[in-house]
Amino acid sequence: MSDAASPKGRATRSRIFEAATREFAFKGFAGARIDVIAREAEINKQRIYAYFGDKDGLFLEVWKRTFELIYEKTQEFLYLTEEDVPDLGRIILAGYMSFHERHPEFWRIFVMENLFGGRHGRPGHTSGDTPYGHLRSLYNIGQKKGIYSNDVSFETFIFVPTAISFFYTSNMKTMSDTLETDLSNPAVKAKLMGEISLMLFGEQGCHVD
Repeated sequence: MSDAASPKGRATRSRIFEAATREFAFKGFAGARIDVIAREAEINKQRIYAYFGDKDGLFLEVWKRTFELIYEKTQEFLYLTEEDVPDLGRIILAGYMSFHERHPEFWRIFVMENLFGGRHGRPGHTSGDTPYGHLRSLYNIGQKKGIYSNDVSFETFIFVPTAISFFYTSNMKTMSDTLETDLSNPAVKAKLMGEISLMLFGEQGCHVD
């Protein structure tokens, strides 16, 4: 068994990942320092180079594992059934909002990858093995029942709650100033999400845990 594959090696890589995620997320790629990551991970920086090659190799690992977080989140949507079809938009929006609350570093890593022009690609999974296929089937059922418009594609339907949750989190500070309100306030967030849900999906509000 190689050092990286051993329990100790996996624990070391996990510490490196956590430290590197914080460093990249809050300092950016250019500002991130391997010395800082090594110190926070309690490891010699040469071990980081041995595992990942260079800073870009380390960022690639952070990108892969950050992408895995959202993939794991979407797995929860596989439990939705035909009974959930009328509330599909609200469920997805609430799920993504809660996800961003639990992973505040997520949007920063995704923005960084976009600044790179998406050069690292979509890691780990093919387009056919995501839960979006299941959500598409449920949405199609909703279209057949007249719940959702046949003029609105599934791609547009899923884009809207994804975009709202991402924009809310990534632009919270500037939009709080623009709207002269505190979007980090749970009561403000609940009101705004409820009204967005009402506007987009109908009478029932969107509960965010």
